[in-house]
Amino acid sequence: MTVIYAFQDSSGHWHGDPDAPLLDPADEPGRGILTYQPVPGTPEAASPFAGQRLTVLYGITDLEAGPVTYQLDTGGRFLATWHIHTLLASPMGTAPAPSDTPPDPAPAPRLESAFTEGGRRYALTGTRCDNGQLTLELTISSEQGDIQGDLCGTVTADHLAPLARLLDAASRTLTHPAAVPPPRQGGGWAPAESARLAARFRQQRDFTVLAAEFGCSRGAIYEELTRQGRIRTPGSDRTTPASRPLSEAMQQRRQVHRNTHTRWSDEEERRLAQRCADGVLTPELSNEFGRTEGAIESRLLKIGAVGPAADQARLNAL
Repeated sequence: MTVIYAFQDSSGHWHGDPDAPLLDPADEPGRGILTYQPVPGTPEAASPFAGQRLTVLYGITDLEAGPVTYQLDTGGRFLATWHIHTLLASPMGTAPAPSDTPPDPAPAPRLESAFTEGGRRYALTGTRCDNGQLTLELTISSEQGDIQGDLCGTVTADHLAPLARLLDAASRTLTHPAAVPPPRQGGGWAPAESARLAARFRQQRDFTVLAAEFGCSRGAIYEELTRQGRIRTPGSDRTTPASRPLSEAMQQRRQVHRNTHTRWSDEEERRLAQRCADGVLTPELSNEFGRTEGAIESRLLKIGAVGPAADQARLNAL
């Protein structure tokens, strides 16, 4: 199925996986323009990409399609992958409307970000001081607006990435794992449980985690997902497309990035994570792995890598 699997926003940043392999390695990805205009009043209208003119990549991949079809300005209607649909539809705040009259005096540059999870609202505000430092304030409040926690301090900009890694490490150390539900007692899957597994599979692809969550074996998870048609047994219904010579454009791309539009192996991902942790930056990783910088950043985010290159990728994705 042809799906939209990556897009470039108006700032030039890529989202999704622009280097995702197509089912036929000889194919070239389609490229089009999408002016993203959600329906006013819907949650999607608060998307950070609302009103932007996006460059999209589409092609036949094995990525799971989402529920929404998008009409391109350049012609064609395509489903987007679940990941792309989530990025476009998630309300993450909108930029303030431009004003013809500049403020006087000019306010200090501010950083504002917030999201709601588990019935709590997490808000981060940062203000740049005259001395170049950032005053950060993090608040946690209930749905009724009651403050349940706060954290405030002053740092320099180059401290943000190390602090983010420190907080991430602390959360892994201090957060207790969720209790494992009791094992399922034989029998088939109830409709509600089967539907919940399908929903969780979109977010979590580790069968060991799913087995612990649903109180069954990894094999039972595999069998149920196979029955639902969400995974396919090797060779069951997919035919390998006939090999065709690479197009001239693809050959030229691979002269610059030798591995562009090829699948990442487990060993490559492991080595990429290690090199990132060693402090190697994105341009060097691009040369080393023979892939575009956008593909490197996308893969660093996907595998949860830690290091300066991964920190920069997260900042670019904001």
